[in-house]
Amino acid sequence: MDAVSERPEQGRERLRNQRASKISWALALGAPPAAAAALATLRSEVTDSALALLMVLVVVLVVTPGRRLAALVAGVSAGAWFDFFLTRPYESFAISRSSDIQTWAMLVVVGVAVGELAARERRHRNESTTGADALAAVKAVGELVADGAAPEVVTEAVREALVPLLHLASCEFDPSKAAVTVPYIERPGHVSYGPFFWDTRADGLPPTPTTLPVRFERQLLGRFVLQGPNPAIPTEASRLRTATVLADLAGIALAKARPGAWPSCPWRSQRRLEPR
Repeated sequence: MDAVSERPEQGRERLRNQRASKISWALALGAPPAAAAALATLRSEVTDSALALLMVLVVVLVVTPGRRLAALVAGVSAGAWFDFFLTRPYESFAISRSSDIQTWAMLVVVGVAVGELAARERRHRNESTTGADALAAVKAVGELVADGAAPEVVTEAVREALVPLLHLASCEFDPSKAAVTVPYIERPGHVSYGPFFWDTRADGLPPTPTTLPVRFERQLLGRFVLQGPNPAIPTEASRLRTATVLADLAGIALAKARPGAWPSCPWRSQRRLEPR
């Protein structure tokens, strides 16, 4: 599969996502034990409830980048290290009081809840910034189809549009009409593994090549073969739906180029009436 040169905006977005993921995991793994160890020096002067609130603040700061799994790890880690450093018996993971169990549970719940909110906010922000670019790509390809551009011109335009849209490492058009293999993108905006769906919002595109079928009137005319980035970048359903629209436009262009593909219109087959 030929590599596709990375566009500047795609490279910047990829670097931002990679940087945010690394920061999330570094904070999730390192911040809770460091904060709990620092607060241990104050446990004789500060009440348990105040220490718990400080740990909650640490969890909120850690999960702000919006990675769900990192947020869960941060919550569990904060609860465990709070128990180890700040509850009796000290420097032990044993929990002897029901109030300590409640504090541990609160830290986990806060981590998961705030992480979910941050992830949704980040997803909505990405969707809003992507909408205009996606619309521009569909408009540009649609104009090519309307102007009667050659199929190879349209498929190349779609290929170029799919790369930044889906954060792809590579993309190629395959005119094969063989049966579509999994994983593949379906019209509602999800990746299908037969009876199962791949969660692209959490995991991005699958590590294996993904198929985007190109059809016209249910007839398979080819497919785009998509290779997602490594590491994966979360991909919203709206991006997948836009990809299917672009594939439909490619299907129209391919169908128009086939002899006899378009049924003749009744009014065009009739002899034109000349004025007397």
